[in-house]
Amino acid sequence: MTENEEIRMCTSPEIHHLVDIPIRIPEKKIMHRLGYKGRSAPVNHGVSEMIKEQEAQLDSLLRPAALYRILDYQETNRHPVFAEAEKVALCICTIGEELEKTSAALIRDNEMLKGFILDSFGSEAAEETAIQADRIIAQAARDMGLWPSKRFSAGYGIWDIREQAYVFSMLPAEEIGVRLTDTFMMVPRKSVSFRINCYRNREQTTRRFR
Repeated sequence: MTENEEIRMCTSPEIHHLVDIPIRIPEKKIMHRLGYKGRSAPVNHGVSEMIKEQEAQLDSLLRPAALYRILDYQETNRHPVFAEAEKVALCICTIGEELEKTSAALIRDNEMLKGFILDSFGSEAAEETAIQADRIIAQAARDMGLWPSKRFSAGYGIWDIREQAYVFSMLPAEEIGVRLTDTFMMVPRKSVSFRINCYRNREQTTRRFR
């Protein structure tokens, strides 16, 4: 994010919306997904040009947005993963559906590599959206005098994938165009949900602080 770029926050009494999230994806991350994992790995010129071609579409295809809510422990469903937390933040992020549709169309038209490159940009963009939302939530926790944990998604450890239903019951995901399927998968696919526990004592979290 440059000094002239700023995430816009729209706040209701309980729900915080993040929009206009600037996304910048280094080319090396896409190269890594394509199998170019070493600095000295020779890069096909045609592949490099294809990456630039797909990158040029991102501004028109990405709709990064997120919403989050910070709950008192007593307001949660008291799942064991929330134990000892003073507060719990729940968040849903997405980049929208346009990139996914365009990538799928390329693959249907046998433009397999272009479609995979664009899909890779989508995966990185979804993760970058989550990273930026994570930073904002962590700062909000610190502003309350609490210590945020790392972020964890449903399906990790004892927080079963079915707990997605709880996350979606607490956040109006439809406002950013995300829905949950009967198998607890998010649509659009390039979406991320997570929790952050907020503790009273620093020793309770494994997140690193500068």
